[in-house]
Amino acid sequence: MKINENNSTKIILVLTALLFVCLATTKRASAQFGLNNTLFDVQYNNQFDDSTQWLNLGYTLFEVDTTAPYGSFVSNYMGAINSFSASNGFAMLDLDAQPDPSFVQYGELALLETITLTGHDNYGIGFQSYYGAYDGADSVFVKVTNNNGTDTLIRLHADLPAGNIEDSIHYVDLSSFVQSGDEIAINFVSYSSWGLAWMIDDLVVLAWNPTVVISGIEDLPTFNGVREVTAIYNLLGQPVRTMESNQVYIKVYNDGTKEKVSVR
Repeated sequence: MKINENNSTKIILVLTALLFVCLATTKRASAQFGLNNTLFDVQYNNQFDDSTQWLNLGYTLFEVDTTAPYGSFVSNYMGAINSFSASNGFAMLDLDAQPDPSFVQYGELALLETITLTGHDNYGIGFQSYYGAYDGADSVFVKVTNNNGTDTLIRLHADLPAGNIEDSIHYVDLSSFVQSGDEIAINFVSYSSWGLAWMIDDLVVLAWNPTVVISGIEDLPTFNGVREVTAIYNLLGQPVRTMESNQVYIKVYNDGTKEKVSVR
């Protein structure tokens, strides 16, 4: 049988292009969150540089470009999000610029692509979020929908006092309600009466395979003085010196094994 050399060349070029895309995605996310280690498999990365990948489902609208808030009351003083890739785009919901006569604002931005989780036991999403809360009625969430159509809403900036702003990196552990093989959908949701603004950037879906979940620091097992902790990372892959209550970390040992540690 004669092989069509042109078609073979095309296949090789396509596979090579896909490899470079995967490497570029991992490299971007590694630079974004300092993931210069092998703790995580970056399964998806979106830097909000293509507005066609997102869809507004609410009537208070997000913009996906490099526009900073411009509301005349307060939001124009917030400025743009200080994220890793802000220069090439981010999502921005200017609530101040879109007042509603009934004082009911609802914004929802949906990622059009679903993400298939593969090859690991634990999954999570990370992103940067810059939010200004005007009053107690303002709230923002990330919504994750799994294979069964079950929506899980995780509130963000829950402890932010009214009248304040916060620019921070968030990590959401999905391991309790998704599993390998699931396809997930990710939406960002906002409810308010007359809010300020919300910006989001640098979304990553991460996976890893630690084996042991421990209830507290005092419960860490001993290994006869042979197995030692060499590093501790938060769930964005960033090294930390101390572990805080109500957080989850990954401990790396000198034998190359890893443990997921939940500090209560």
